[in-house]
Amino acid sequence: MSKVNVWLYDNLLTPDPNDFYGKVKPQGTLRNNDIADAMIKEGTEYQKETILNILDRSDRIKVAKLVEGYSINTGVYHSHIGINGVFHGATDRFDPNEHRITASFTSSTALREELKKTQVDIVGTATTEPVIGKVIDSLTKAEDSTITPGNVISIQGNRLKIAGDDDIVGVYLINQNDDSRHKCAQIITNEPKQLLVMLPALEVGNYTLEIVTQFSANSLLLKEPREIQFEQILIVD
Repeated sequence: MSKVNVWLYDNLLTPDPNDFYGKVKPQGTLRNNDIADAMIKEGTEYQKETILNILDRSDRIKVAKLVEGYSINTGVYHSHIGINGVFHGATDRFDPNEHRITASFTSSTALREELKKTQVDIVGTATTEPVIGKVIDSLTKAEDSTITPGNVISIQGNRLKIAGDDDIVGVYLINQNDDSRHKCAQIITNEPKQLLVMLPALEVGNYTLEIVTQFSANSLLLKEPREIQFEQILIVD
């Protein structure tokens, strides 16, 4: 049976000091290279290079078919594309400034069944760690989704203030494709519950937001920097 560990965090949205919300303890990110290793560990006659080629080709074909209007149904998810925005009249045309093509993903039946059987262990409260609750793009007002390079994002949560002399302290965007780290050079507002940060130039792709700080609730700095990553993937398109 699968098992996940869950930390409890103060629920800042209610006045009740005894309210908490749960957050699954991250175990890391797996890519096709890791999936190939797992398949080899299980036992297979295929070489790793062959498995990687199949996995990468499968990803490429799924993307190509999705954008052609096909639905994709796998053992992990069901996906299709749609269009957001209002069309003003039957003859109105698609305008990328008003309309956006989006992809939707729904858990497969197999995944939902496994989630029902997954054991959850509450490992304690995590009241001293920074918490990223929401990221808002100041230009588009998008929440926890797309971000605009060269513009400001609002990062909301608790214990977020950037403090400390360690060189690694700061706000970063980590490219999911190559793990490159892009540090935000300008922090406009630096408060425990909100950061206003100017984004650097970023290539198109998916990014993980990471905050590294030595801030603590009292006047003393932490001896070692603490890292916290936002659980939502942020998109530059």
